[in-house]
Amino acid sequence: MNTMLPMTRMIDAALCNHPAAVGQGTWNRAPRVDVLESDAEYRILMDLPGVKSDNLEINLEDQDLTVKAEREIDLDEGWSARRRERPARASFSRTFSLGNAVEIDHIGAHLEDGVLQITLPKSEKSVPRRIEVK
Repeated sequence: MNTMLPMTRMIDAALCNHPAAVGQGTWNRAPRVDVLESDAEYRILMDLPGVKSDNLEINLEDQDLTVKAEREIDLDEGWSARRRERPARASFSRTFSLGNAVEIDHIGAHLEDGVLQITLPKSEKSVPRRIEVK
């Protein structure tokens, strides 16, 4: 016997009244990211499931890098949703303060399989150097 069934039904009932749970609202969230560092660059890997490059906006203002994306899931003709655990519309947004550690003229971005990769080359000032002792 599943003792969690009553709790699961209560959670389902509560979520069914939430617009995003039934696909009627827009779900807003900050996407999950990994920030990686090598000697020459930083790399941001951001999960943006279902987002197409047309619905992706990356802006740099002052020293802030902002990523905004939207996703909308349309049902094929003849289909209707019986249960939704993912919202029909989702909005993603995340901002990173870069400071002076990045060469802003050489920032690159690539979206593939729902993962956005942003490459941020380090500026000359932030690249580690070895200082010789005489």
